[in-house]
Amino acid sequence: MNSISLDAVAALTGMGRSTLWRKAADGVLAKGDKDARGRATLALSDVLGLICDSTGVPFSDDDVAVLLQADAGDAEAQADIGALLYVHAGGGREAALYWLRAAAEQGSAEAMQWLGTAHAAGGTERDEQLAVMWIAKAAALGHPIAKRQLEGLLQGAKPMN
Repeated sequence: MNSISLDAVAALTGMGRSTLWRKAADGVLAKGDKDARGRATLALSDVLGLICDSTGVPFSDDDVAVLLQADAGDAEAQADIGALLYVHAGGGREAALYWLRAAAEQGSAEAMQWLGTAHAAGGTERDEQLAVMWIAKAAALGHPIAKRQLEGLLQGAKPMN
């Protein structure tokens, strides 16, 4: 049985951990074994519909495989899921930021660039300082899009003569 951490389900659905755990205690959702990181898990088959409904993203089999890698801690997979949610989930921006932050904390330049873009665009969290910080970090790591974004920001900040 594939399972996913309670924390990931909470982030993806917007439901509280206690609500999800209560549903598991009531038998509505099947509990999984603790994962390799010692976290409580739920049966993916029981929560996938909730995740798709909450994010508005119909996860393909390939997306589910990447989601499981992301939940296991793979930074590249976390960045991929974060980008997928950011682009395709009108209401799933918080879920996207959850995965992008997790990947950025592990040094993913791709996630940093997406976080910078998300903070610049607003929606759930508009913060120009965070936007510049994340874009600059991604650029420093060689991310080509972030480099162009940073050049544009710096050109826009030059005083006019």
